[in-house]
Amino acid sequence: MMGFVTSPRLSFGPGAVELLSGLGARRAFVLVDPTLAKGHRERRLVEQLETGGSTVGTFAEVEVEPTVASVERAARALVAFTPDLVVALGGGSTIDTAKAAWVAYEQPEFPLAEPPPLLELKLRVKARFVAVPTTSGSGSDASWLAQYRTENGQLVELASRDLVPDWSLLDAAFPATQSRELTATSGADAIAHALEAFVSPWTNPFSDALARDALERLPRDLPTVARHGDDLDARLSVHFAATHAGLAVSNAQAGLTHALAHAVGAVARRPHGRLVAALLPRVTEFNFPAIRDRLGQLGGPLGLGAGHGRTTLADRLRELWGTLGLPTTLLEAGVSNELLTEHLDRIVAETLAAPGALSNPRVASAEEARELLLPTTDAAASLR
Repeated sequence: MMGFVTSPRLSFGPGAVELLSGLGARRAFVLVDPTLAKGHRERRLVEQLETGGSTVGTFAEVEVEPTVASVERAARALVAFTPDLVVALGGGSTIDTAKAAWVAYEQPEFPLAEPPPLLELKLRVKARFVAVPTTSGSGSDASWLAQYRTENGQLVELASRDLVPDWSLLDAAFPATQSRELTATSGADAIAHALEAFVSPWTNPFSDALARDALERLPRDLPTVARHGDDLDARLSVHFAATHAGLAVSNAQAGLTHALAHAVGAVARRPHGRLVAALLPRVTEFNFPAIRDRLGQLGGPLGLGAGHGRTTLADRLRELWGTLGLPTTLLEAGVSNELLTEHLDRIVAETLAAPGALSNPRVASAEEARELLLPTTDAAASLR
């Protein structure tokens, strides 16, 4: 028997945030990416909430890589304001911070550093939750996860179906001014979500449909958006695709690429999307023996048809990364071999313990994980 997690309700297209004025919130609290604080996007949200009769508070002390401590600061701000609506405005870090802080607001004794797995949180006693993504990559606006780190860098995955937002508001004007680099790295993360969902052992017809759509839109429209950020048609297509990919991976699980990227990120502190981009082609090659039939079903710009080999999709990804200015190796992503070697045992152990490693279509051994991180000249042969 299989299941499919509940999707958030979606408001999409120009003016999507106008829905906020009709939610009937008395006290609304907006957690906002600090780069957006006091800007026109925050003002648009606040205006809509105030139009609906809300008293509005804001919090802009969100960290790019959220930690338990930064989540606790946000939770204290929520407790002080006592909202009946929590709104997250930003990328994945902001939305994840807001989700975890919302949990702590609803349940003050909740153990943020060591959350129990797959629990029922019984939220919405005090507040509802709305996500307004301003990047097109994390899919956190549609997922049932919140990710942050302990003070020593250990990744925490807070997972509950209750964390799916009440609403996700998708307006292409919100990510339209993000940089070319952020557009590219966010898009690479979304492609990885869609591809890992599509080849996951836990895939199902519903996640397949969403992953296929994302894998058609993203490779086609990302280069356009990277060159012309104000192309709102292409931007909206990419924005939709990131949410589709987020829904797909929430229901079919991420794989080894994300397990490796999170473990490397704990020691290298490089942008998550760049690490994912660097690792995805190589992990795709590693997975090939277990996914060759699935890859033959891919259409769109990444379509492989009947004829494809171990490197075909990986080469197409590397070609796309070249167009977008993304790294194709960890070294290009800013992670030195010396750093990897120094922390290799920790990275491998954290990778293999991650849910994504266990749900990968081809389960990696410790030696294979090391080869993926520090390939030798004969690595291609050793990973077949």
